[in-house]
Amino acid sequence: MRLSAISLSRVLGFVEIIDLSPRGRIFLPELVSKIAQQFSFQKFPKPLDELDESKGIEFFEGKIGEKVIQKLAIFNTLLVLETRSTTDDSKRILEDMLEWGAQKCGLDYKPGMITRFAYVSDLTFYSDVPLLSVSSALAKVAAKTSEALTDIWQEPVRYEPINLIVGHDPTARKYPIAPFSIARRAEARFSENKYFSEAPLPTSLHIRLLEEFEKEVAALLK
Repeated sequence: MRLSAISLSRVLGFVEIIDLSPRGRIFLPELVSKIAQQFSFQKFPKPLDELDESKGIEFFEGKIGEKVIQKLAIFNTLLVLETRSTTDDSKRILEDMLEWGAQKCGLDYKPGMITRFAYVSDLTFYSDVPLLSVSSALAKVAAKTSEALTDIWQEPVRYEPINLIVGHDPTARKYPIAPFSIARRAEARFSENKYFSEAPLPTSLHIRLLEEFEKEVAALLK
């Protein structure tokens, strides 16, 4: 497996925003302006009617030190921060921003206050192992479909497995969690062996599970 690019490293921190200003002393328009200035956000809410935490107060294209922030969103019970480096970076940046807010803007935040985090990791990679060929039954369906379509279209048509997804029962919990998926990369020829994967996991664990899956598939195909 060879990593091509990390396209999304999202961290979600679950905290009630009113707990960061328990006595209502934070003037939201002023706080938004300070956040935008401190972290060089290029797009952020300006009219007061855009400052709706139920819909999300969103900031785009900022930075802290050498780290680029793709997006920051503030909801009533949730903070979301996205980078394209790792989810560890995203979490660290979110916590650093909150500590800055406590020091400079009067937020009632202390390290460790957020006890529950969630993640979404998107990346592309190359693999010489046919990762999606894990089922002989599926391979037979693909071969039979290829044969039928070649006859129908009167030209060679080859079908192959194009994605693999595992996920939870969406009816079993109130809020769904992203599935773990591996798919052929859109716009890339199958011969390039390029894949896209999304997982509700920290980036490092996502990569490790992909590497383990690659080894297991390679062993099955020997």
